[in-house]
This record gives sequence, C-alpha cells and structure tokens, in this order.
Amino acid sequence: MKPASSRVNSLDAFRGLTIAGMILVNNPGNWNAVFASLAHAEWNGCTFADLVFPWFLFILGVAMPLAFARRTSRGDSKRQLYGRIVRRTAILIGLGLALNVMAAWPVVSALRIPGVLQRIGLVYLATALIVLHAPPRSRGAILAVVLLGHWWLLEGQWVRARGYDLTPGHNVAAVVDRTLLGSHLLSATGDPEGLLGTLPATATALAGTIVGEWFLVRRTQLMARLVGLGASLMVVGYAWSTVLPLNKSLWTGSYALLASGGAALGLAAFHAVLDQGRKPGWTQPLLWLGANPLAIYFASEIVRQVLDRPILGSGGHVTLASWLFWNIARTLVPGNLDERWVALAFGLLAVATWTAFAGLLYKRQVRIRV
Repeated sequence: MKPASSRVNSLDAFRGLTIAGMILVNNPGNWNAVFASLAHAEWNGCTFADLVFPWFLFILGVAMPLAFARRTSRGDSKRQLYGRIVRRTAILIGLGLALNVMAAWPVVSALRIPGVLQRIGLVYLATALIVLHAPPRSRGAILAVVLLGHWWLLEGQWVRARGYDLTPGHNVAAVVDRTLLGSHLLSATGDPEGLLGTLPATATALAGTIVGEWFLVRRTQLMARLVGLGASLMVVGYAWSTVLPLNKSLWTGSYALLASGGAALGLAAFHAVLDQGRKPGWTQPLLWLGANPLAIYFASEIVRQVLDRPILGSGGHVTLASWLFWNIARTLVPGNLDERWVALAFGLLAVATWTAFAGLLYKRQVRIRV
C-alpha cells in the first residue's frame, strides 16, 4: 500500500463510474429478474452492461502514457518499466485465476481459465509494449490493422469456406478457445473473455492511449478533441455494425469502436466538470472508487462469490444473496413494483457498500496498487 498521489480527476471519476457499473451489473441478487439494460445482450446487441468493461479498458489506455511519462521523468529505465509491466500482468492474471478457483471450488477440475482480470492483464501487457515502442502517430494505424485483422479472422473467405460464421459456438473465436483451453471455459460454446477477443480489446485500450497523449501535450484543445473523437468513433462503429454486428462476446470491431467512442464522450463530460479546478460533491464517491479500482473490484467479486454460496443447513437451496434479496432489498421497494426493482435495489446496495469502503481508503490516503 502507498499513499495516494495527485491524479487526473476526470480519469479517476470515470474509472470509478465503470467500477460502480461492474458492481451493479454483477450483483442483482436474483439473475432471473434484471432490467434489460443491466443484463448483457444474449449475443448480438449492446446494453449498458456491455459498455462498462470496454470503458474501463479505454481508461486503462488513457492512463498509460501519463503513468509512463511520470515514471520516466523520475528516472525509471526501460528495463524497470518492462519489469513493472510483467509483474503487473502476472498479478492481474493470478488474481483472476484465484477468483476462478474460488468459484469452481471444490471441483477445481472445472476451473475456468479466462476471466475479466485475465483479459485486463493481457490487454495491459500488449498495450504497454505498443506504447513503449510505437509513436503516438502510428497507433491509429495499428488500431485499424488489429480491428480489420480480427474481422478477417472472424469472417474472412477462408473462414466461410470452412463453414464457420458468427453464431454462438460456431465461430472462430469459440474454436480457438476450445482447441487451446478445452473445457476450461465459461460455457461449452466459448467464453466472452476468450483468447481471440483480446486483440480488439487491446485496440480499445489503444484508442485510450491516443487520448492519454492529448492529456500530456494538448490540454487546451482536449475537450474539442475528445468530443470529435468520441462522435466519430461512435458513427463509424454504428455504420460498421450494419455488416459486422455489435457483439461483446466476440468483441467485434464495430462494438470496440462504438464503446470507445462512448468512453471518449464520457471522459469529455468528466473533464468539463472536474479538470477545471472544481470537485462537485456528487463526483466524490466516484473519485473514491477510481482511486482503488482493481482492489475494489477484486474484493467485491470475492464477497459476491461468498454470497452465492448456499447457507449451511439450508440443503443447498438458499444462498446468502437470495436471503438478502428477499429480507433486505425487498423491504426497500414498494410492493407494487416487480422483482426487477428489487434486483436494482440489491445492486445499488452493493455499490453503496463498496463505495463506502473505497471512501475509507481514500480518506486515509491509501492506494492499493495492482
């Protein structure tokens, strides 16, 4: 643990919003009663739940040039930067696997290998190496090559000739996952955090690094650039979706661009509010969450898994989450509202709890580095 240092408030607040979104989406208390916008699209399509993860990766990319510039200015060598990159990647993947072991326990043979933290680790590794070796002007071209190359891997002529398409379980991404990871996936049809999707997910973070460079050298023009980039990416992503569907599980190029555009616009909004020397009270909880994002996410996932375990003596029919759902969250919602509102109340309680914990860390000037 190290004391928190001066930071870009808009990045922290937007990062905090994505962590709050992840906690809200992952903690409905009852997965059978969720508002459509808070549930991932079954396959093609895009909901609010589908946006929070790419927004986090975009912010990861924005922060990277700032962090590297800070470390270089204090004398860190390339070798030291490489060492930190490798260590952080290993820690993220290790924490992700630890969550998966806990979820599978005691049947560890059914261990899922991919996961959210694993993808963050791999995206961080790939993006960091690009930032260290590719000048900012070339990153847009690299991003385009990655997304177009991924599209070719999904729907190229050679793929169609072998009978693969973009349907669940019958796409190249699923084939790659089943070939390399066997049954260690979220489902028999593949995994939403599978290996091939790491390519366009890296492109999402790479788009963020372009913005990060603007934070370093073009702050006077930053708002106009953020809005212009965000609007352009969303238009291109939406237009591309007419031939390549928006799909989070495959992390299609259209989805990557649409989500990145939304992230740029979201960051522009926070920049307008927070980077001019003001800190409105409503942004404070987001700043708390944004100061320790991965630690809060990891802790929330551990608690979620504990809550999803059956209560001893219940015969395996009652979990702590379901007990809290019916005995706490239900009492907070008027009886004339259906269970979707109860699920929303449950999720908001989870967000409030972890925000309070993040606030405690923030006030004590503690930052848990991952």
